[in-house]
Amino acid sequence: MSKSLDYFKQITQIPRPSKKEEKIRNFLINWAGSRGFESVVDKVWNLIIYVPGNNKSEESVILQAHMDMVCVKTPDSFHSFESDPLDIYEEDWFLKARNTTLWADNGVGIAIAMSSVDFPSHPPLELVFTVDEEAWMSWALELDYSLLKSKKVINLDNENEQEICISSAGWIWLNFGKDLEFKNIDNPIYMFEISGMKWWHSWVDIDKNHGNAIEVFLWFLNFTDTISGIWDIFSWIASNVIPNKLDCQISLTNEAKFKSDFWAYLAHIKTKFDCPDISFNLEKISSSWVVIKNWMDLFKKIWEIKLGVYKMSEKIAGLVETSINLWIIWIEDKKLILSYLARSSINTELHNLVKQVERHFLFIWFCLNLDRWYPGWQDDPDGILVKLASEQILKITWKPAQVIAIHAWLECGAIVSGLWEDTNAISICSTMHNVHSVNERVEIASIEKMERIIEGILEGL
Repeated sequence: MSKSLDYFKQITQIPRPSKKEEKIRNFLINWAGSRGFESVVDKVWNLIIYVPGNNKSEESVILQAHMDMVCVKTPDSFHSFESDPLDIYEEDWFLKARNTTLWADNGVGIAIAMSSVDFPSHPPLELVFTVDEEAWMSWALELDYSLLKSKKVINLDNENEQEICISSAGWIWLNFGKDLEFKNIDNPIYMFEISGMKWWHSWVDIDKNHGNAIEVFLWFLNFTDTISGIWDIFSWIASNVIPNKLDCQISLTNEAKFKSDFWAYLAHIKTKFDCPDISFNLEKISSSWVVIKNWMDLFKKIWEIKLGVYKMSEKIAGLVETSINLWIIWIEDKKLILSYLARSSINTELHNLVKQVERHFLFIWFCLNLDRWYPGWQDDPDGILVKLASEQILKITWKPAQVIAIHAWLECGAIVSGLWEDTNAISICSTMHNVHSVNERVEIASIEKMERIIEGILEGL
């Protein structure tokens, strides 16, 4: 049995939901003390353990994992994630848990970091164990970086032994609000609904040509002259979802022509985007009402902000570098509210996109609130960490490594932004399946292979 596997089995016996990591933190502190390693807990309860090197290298390396886990169980399970150990078992060369998540994410990473201290040749190590990653990764931003001196980071939070992740996207919410004025109108009011579009992830699917229901509606305003006003509009699913439906209360001058125009428009939309089942419903709800003053100018200005991909990476083939998604549009208390989620793996690009959108809406008297910023990160595909990891993955698994980048977020973004300007980072770990579900499992052999891969990387540094 590898030391990492042994440590992981011990870790599965320690309950550790997000925001309640004290038991695993105390376990690690006691383990560090028994080995004679210094440890420190920062003000937000992240843990750092300092391990002296045993080779000639003087430059330290960070091994980082998070202490909290996703807690999911079957409907008939009485398991308490705050007090009960996991019921783990081996089956078909996998390690599994009965009726719960396995917590391989990120227990395997913790275990490998622990086993690294016994490698025969390694530089000084800073083992960084963060809190609250699964619920909200902001605590990585609050990490006390004055406690660290490393310029190389190995994040142990990937899910495939063949992959080396070298980039993740930073993001920020842009929330806009504008007070509205209304006017009376004699034309009838209809409830209009767009539906049937596919549900898509606005991080990993942003470049897959999937239409945004809000954009589809706003673009239609250029294709018809039958709408005489808008009273209400609503689309809101989740910040990481491309909206697939929209409800709107509109005033029409000609119901039959509106339907004809929209059916013709949908024929075009079905070819432009991957939404073959898109449809609509129209129902009269009032003979007269009020609508927004200057509604056409207002909504066309919103439409002018391009949604989707803004820039692809020049260094990493196929990586979306910068994008934006409009995920909320609604009216509350006579105020129009918009929420965008902007992303980029290059922090200066994210800043430039935010400024561009900000200027556009401030010019038409929207108020702005920027919320929940998280930094991005893009490493050098030819850097030393990628080189060493690629060599070791090929050596240990007999298969070439896959250098990947994702348009989602990882703790590497926060850690790299908090350290030195020339910091390098990669994210790797053992092969896992169905993570965050009751079917979660980890390949037992892959835990030992990743232990050997990390050993080879650290020896090379």
